[in-house]
Amino acid sequence: NLIRKEVGVWRESGYPNTTRVTKELLNFWFNNPERHAIKKLFFAQRESVETAIWLNEVAERSNAGQNILNLLRIAQKEVSSDPNQQLPRIAFKMATGTGKTVVMATLIVYHFFNRQEYRQDTRFADFFLIVAPGITIEDRLGVLFVDKKSQNRNDREDYYAIRDIVPRNLEPYLSNLNSKLVITNYHSFEARTLQGNKKSPMDGKIIGYDDDGNAIKQEAKEDFNHVVKRVMGNFKTGSRLLVLNDEAHHCYLPKQKGKTKDTEGNENAKAAVWFTGISELSRKFKLTAVYDLS
Repeated sequence: NLIRKEVGVWRESGYPNTTRVTKELLNFWFNNPERHAIKKLFFAQRESVETAIWLNEVAERSNAGQNILNLLRIAQKEVSSDPNQQLPRIAFKMATGTGKTVVMATLIVYHFFNRQEYRQDTRFADFFLIVAPGITIEDRLGVLFVDKKSQNRNDREDYYAIRDIVPRNLEPYLSNLNSKLVITNYHSFEARTLQGNKKSPMDGKIIGYDDDGNAIKQEAKEDFNHVVKRVMGNFKTGSRLLVLNDEAHHCYLPKQKGKTKDTEGNENAKAAVWFTGISELSRKFKLTAVYDLS
């Protein structure tokens, strides 16, 4: 509620203490009399976007904002004593149907266009990773790639055109966004079994038995450097990365063995893959933020 109050005051004041690009985007999205009624953002979307921007650019300028940022830092440390598990996560809980994907699109272009204009400003991300819990990626989140099949804006099928997210004067700069965006699901963080000449001569050797008496055989697996290369493509390690988690309630620090109910075991294993994957990425990249949408 304190955040909501501070963001409300900032909104009514006309978005002070932001970059020129940020103010242009905010006014285009929310204070634009020419925006068609069917392309207006819901208030839930507006408040989510404004809050993310306020935390990133404005909060540190006021006592109330510094207090909120400090509370967030304390919360990070309460997750785990391991610094690599203290991820800069901010959660946006939105009702079904209020349009998380549109929020993702606005947050991506917010960072993307500011990064183009202010090359040295560390508040803005170089690259973007969207992680989802399943196979919905292709159909539902593919709209976050710029559609280059058509030169006619009205024929494009990406959300930047369909939902009128990008001002006309900035559209020419949108063309290289796709090379900075990866959309995947959490399964891609799992180390794959090495094939062919990468396998070890010891592969297939029985190294133990599971609780059901089944033999456990040795398998050579990727290390996380291979996973990063496979998932992140040409993203330069050490650069600033923005992570957006879709249905992020599935991504959490896994509970210790013995502290989960039988019905939670599978979910806990999934959460371990997802959370550990992002934790490992935090060692390779500078996490600008992790935006959790659910």
